[in-house]
Amino acid sequence: MSDPKFSLGNVRDDLLQDGDDWDKFSQFWESLPLDPHMGDGGTYRRRKYSAISYDVEDGTIRIADQGGFLQSKEINRLNGGIVRRFEPIDQALLDTSVFRRIVTHFVARIEETKSDDEPAVPVRRINVHQHRIVATGNELGNPTPEGIHRDGVDHIVMMLVARKNVIGGVSTLYDNAESPVLTHTLSDPGDYMFVDDRTSLHSVAPVRAAPEAPLGHRDMFFLEFC
Repeated sequence: MSDPKFSLGNVRDDLLQDGDDWDKFSQFWESLPLDPHMGDGGTYRRRKYSAISYDVEDGTIRIADQGGFLQSKEINRLNGGIVRRFEPIDQALLDTSVFRRIVTHFVARIEETKSDDEPAVPVRRINVHQHRIVATGNELGNPTPEGIHRDGVDHIVMMLVARKNVIGGVSTLYDNAESPVLTHTLSDPGDYMFVDDRTSLHSVAPVRAAPEAPLGHRDMFFLEFC
């Protein structure tokens, strides 16, 4: 059994430049609609989703088919087994320099680490997710209500966009036998975990509103490389 393959970092430190407008990028989390597909009845998640294609040769990004998001019940015990449809990611977000730099960077890292026997993938399909997890005095926010899981893709970027008035939200990475190998809190905007989904599983502890705060939120950006 192989050990989990992952790395930690912060995109604002590692790859963004002074001219990249983080504030313009992060503002797109302020208008996310409620996720209508929560099998636990929770009202704590707001979400948008799109699939894109990325041409490895020339860096062209195109919107892929928007047939909805499907995970099997084996992958997602809570919300799997049905096609979930969400409002698409704003084109203006996809056009930001921050988005393009992040996608280009992680595609290049995947290409660099491929073994010789892995086939070339000229066009990558990438699932793009925006999540806001909200916590109030009456309801915890649960980033992974399905529990310990994998996403059923090749690689994942899990990146924090913002945390406001919440405590908790500790991420845990596991090997394929569900033994924990890392606990880590994404605390600063731009912090990320870059994970080979085939070699690991993951979960995130719930977040609660900070003392004396009526509500708080944890904003996340996910890239799933298929």
